[in-house]
Amino acid sequence: MARGTGESSGVTRKILLTVATGGLTFLITNALDQPQATSITLSVLIGGIALLTRFLADFEKRLAALEKIEGDSIAEMRHLIDDTFPQISRATELYRMIDTSALGATLVTELVDNSARISPDSPQIVQHFVRAKIQETSGLLKQISEGGTITYYGEDREWLLGLTRNATTGIDAISMAAVDHSLWQSEIGQRYLDAQRRAAASGRRVRRIFVLDTAAGADDPDLLRVCAEQARMGIRARLLARPEVPPHQRVQVRDLIVFDDTLAYETTPTLTADPQLAQISETRLVLTTDRVKQCVQLFSDLWEVAFDPKAVT
Repeated sequence: MARGTGESSGVTRKILLTVATGGLTFLITNALDQPQATSITLSVLIGGIALLTRFLADFEKRLAALEKIEGDSIAEMRHLIDDTFPQISRATELYRMIDTSALGATLVTELVDNSARISPDSPQIVQHFVRAKIQETSGLLKQISEGGTITYYGEDREWLLGLTRNATTGIDAISMAAVDHSLWQSEIGQRYLDAQRRAAASGRRVRRIFVLDTAAGADDPDLLRVCAEQARMGIRARLLARPEVPPHQRVQVRDLIVFDDTLAYETTPTLTADPQLAQISETRLVLTTDRVKQCVQLFSDLWEVAFDPKAVT
């Protein structure tokens, strides 16, 4: 309504200006004793020119305003495109990566979908816990994809059980007395052993070398019972005294597990005067190709010099 009123007032002003200009022209020409026809013609002509000039001036202003609006719209559109296209491109790239992921699009999509279900109304502790777990998983996936080494400070159980359950070809373990002295009686040790039993039952290779501090340790009744129990589960176990380790490999002997000859699981014990009191200070997943090959070769060499345990009578 206000715009229509303004336009109407503008037209009225133009008409009044035209009439005034024409009237003034008529008075001037009439005062100069010009013929009436000439006065009228000049009045109409000059009034028309004034009206046309005013219309042209207004048209120029409107054209300039339209050009400014168009320029602002183009700039805004470019800004929108600059902001939106990278997001679209990134979203497209993420979709392509998810679609071609070895994990499968369904699993990755399910993770995103379930993560999005954590609402802002959830308790703060839930939000913080979920965020921390996602960050932890994201970091783990990053390290795995880059083929590096991942360190967990302390004794891990999820990696150990998960890798054992998902091994496809074989599990080769070197068990050190300083690390495994009480493993088989613990809850995690029982679960680990059961996962190995299932792996052996499904046809996967499961081997273990017990590294002893002295050759006399090979007669330890508890150790022999452990070996016999694992043998019944389909786990091949051998014994190796430290003095029998080839000199050039003694410094390399450590507690480790090689899964499918492609990934190594290593643990480092705490330093104590009594090995029976040692705990695991850190756990590492090693995916570096050269390091894993060294672990595979180490196990193979030690397996050749290790010997079968005595039969329990």
